[in-house]
Amino acid sequence: MNKLLLTLATLAIIFSPIKSQKAFGIWNDLSTKYASVGIVDLSTSLSNASFVNTGFTFPSNITSSTYNTANGLITFVATEISSGIPHMNTVDTNTWTLFNSSKVMNMNLTNLAYDLTTSAYNIFATITTNDGYLYVVKISASDVDYKIIDKIPSVYPNSTGTFIASSQLYAVCFENTTSFTNCYYYGLDGSVTHRNNYQAANLAYPWIVISSPFLLQYLPKQQATICIVKLQNKSYASFYGKYQIFWIGANSQIVNTGWMDSLSLIRTNYGYLFGDFSLPRVYQFGMDNSDSSPYMETFSTYNNQWVRTQKANNFVLNAWAFA
Repeated sequence: MNKLLLTLATLAIIFSPIKSQKAFGIWNDLSTKYASVGIVDLSTSLSNASFVNTGFTFPSNITSSTYNTANGLITFVATEISSGIPHMNTVDTNTWTLFNSSKVMNMNLTNLAYDLTTSAYNIFATITTNDGYLYVVKISASDVDYKIIDKIPSVYPNSTGTFIASSQLYAVCFENTTSFTNCYYYGLDGSVTHRNNYQAANLAYPWIVISSPFLLQYLPKQQATICIVKLQNKSYASFYGKYQIFWIGANSQIVNTGWMDSLSLIRTNYGYLFGDFSLPRVYQFGMDNSDSSPYMETFSTYNNQWVRTQKANNFVLNAWAFA
């Protein structure tokens, strides 16, 4: 009897309706390609734009964006279609109006992450300028004025960052000439609190890691940090790879979750993973390779299984769940 009750309880957690669970999200309109901000219904996977950033677009699915729970601002980097110039744009979700739009000139601005305060410089970010350094900065949401808090040499082009709310730290992970995954952690004042070198764990032969981590994301409900890493199968003479989700774990390990194993289709075009506000779930939007239609996947962190695939009306690039 107890086993039956436990089984029923488990099924209820995995498959129970999400009811009114919603998220703020960003995406490109499928017809106009304009950057859009609005509400995503996680029970239906449908999204509706509340603000359209006319004339701007997200140039790729790996977009730099962040949401501040302290004041309801969403900030993202989008490209002006007419000029090709990137801008840092901020939308106020309380009024669904444009709070600010500033040109981002002569630099690559990535890895935006609000520190969840309302201070003047409350956005962590990274900047590259083709001089071989990765600059870690804090930016004002009112413009692109920034303060450099760190300068890291010999970093390969790709880096990824997120704000870890539980410890109030900004994490930046990257690969350098040592071939290790390095993660640097910064406090609210910009000081470096610690540095770690990570290696992949729980990875069976013949799979090997062939990329630095990307799409780093903190999950508030799970209080965990995850990323995506590209793998290669050494058994094949020609290249054969796949993408896998890893936890940023303790003991200097990036731990393979095996989350991707149960997906029936190969997904290569997808957005950020984001966590549920109250339930043990993680979501990810993507485009189906077979017909280029958008979909939403739901993963249960209660029993580590993908539990649902739903058709969507937009390819949501990033989202932040709320109560």
